[in-house]
Amino acid sequence: MPPFVWITLGAIVLMGFASFQLTYSSIGIVRRRTVLRTRRKETLRELRHSAEVARLKAEIQSSTRDTLGWRVVEVAEIVDESRNCRSFYFVDPSGQKLPDFQPGQYLMVRPALAGAYQATRCYSLSSSPNSRFWRITVKRQEPDKSETQPNKNGRLSCWLHDTINVGDCLLVGGPSGQFHLDKENSNPLVLLAAGVGITPIASMLRWALEHTPDREVRLLYQVKDLEHWPLGRALQAWQAKFKNIQLHTFASRVELATLRDQTAELSGGFYSGRFSAEQVLKFSPAGCDYFMCGPDAWMESIREGLLEAEVPPERVHWESFGGTGNQPAIASRSTDTEPVAVRFDLSEREASWSDPEQSLWEFARQSGVEIPSGCLSGVCGCCRVKLLQGEVEYDREISIDLDTNECLTCVARPKSACVLDV
Repeated sequence: MPPFVWITLGAIVLMGFASFQLTYSSIGIVRRRTVLRTRRKETLRELRHSAEVARLKAEIQSSTRDTLGWRVVEVAEIVDESRNCRSFYFVDPSGQKLPDFQPGQYLMVRPALAGAYQATRCYSLSSSPNSRFWRITVKRQEPDKSETQPNKNGRLSCWLHDTINVGDCLLVGGPSGQFHLDKENSNPLVLLAAGVGITPIASMLRWALEHTPDREVRLLYQVKDLEHWPLGRALQAWQAKFKNIQLHTFASRVELATLRDQTAELSGGFYSGRFSAEQVLKFSPAGCDYFMCGPDAWMESIREGLLEAEVPPERVHWESFGGTGNQPAIASRSTDTEPVAVRFDLSEREASWSDPEQSLWEFARQSGVEIPSGCLSGVCGCCRVKLLQGEVEYDREISIDLDTNECLTCVARPKSACVLDV
């Protein structure tokens, strides 16, 4: 082959190799830049996250009202449980173990916003006690503008559903609550739930299945339909795994034929309509304890039916938020009330209380002083503050353990001039 041909081929090979080197080098530069950008983003994200956690911890530490064990948690996972219910899994941001709790207890949740205490709500823990994570299952409730109590209008549930994402941080208090399954209790269980009232019941159920696998357990679950069946699929999976549980679901808005078509491949009992106390008794093993959670009117009806059937009152337990729950009302006081001086010490405000229908929590809010709140019915304990001076009385009996210098402001009225540490 003539020399010029070899020279031409050599030049082409060299040019191709140089072009390949240039291309490979360019790809390498792009890759390195992409890796660096990703690392910078991750670093910035970690820094922002660390700064947010530090800010929230500082907010807690700066508050003298942290008697409820407020802590920062990170949202690790979010799961849709039904059309309007969503589960939020919480972990410690630094990877530490979370405190233990009693199955059935609740957390108090408030937005991780700077400044004064924001609206706070109570949400039952829907998972079995676990040091790795906590779970709450929240029903989205659209705000009702006709409501006068700001923590009952659904704004926080909508905020959680619409705003919170994996990686975000929240402030939670607790766990707390008198409604729970005692871990020493080994009696057969009949668990009754309506709608999102399944949340504390699911916690009790899972704990009982894990720790007392030979115990008889019956769950009667009242829902509207299978689109509004929060945690229903999880309960089905538990029934398949644990043979000592009987799950019975009652759908009030589904005809029996339709319900049978929808549940043909599911285990457990499915019924159209609503269950009554009489039906509950038919499913009840001897010597069982009853635990129920749902709307107050529904629980009252079931409870009355059980007591009429001579079920011992100490075996009937229930959870109520937004109502009087287990706290009987105390006789109403005279409307002829002398004005009483109330001082909010930290806020440096003082006003004269004279309305016997107005709780100290409502009076504080009227006076421009924000106190954390949850149930506003003396059940959750979120509104308790230190009573530096004076005495208070309550409009219903309370079952929460308070220190001698604490009071529940949402159900308390001043008996004498008072000074509150808020």
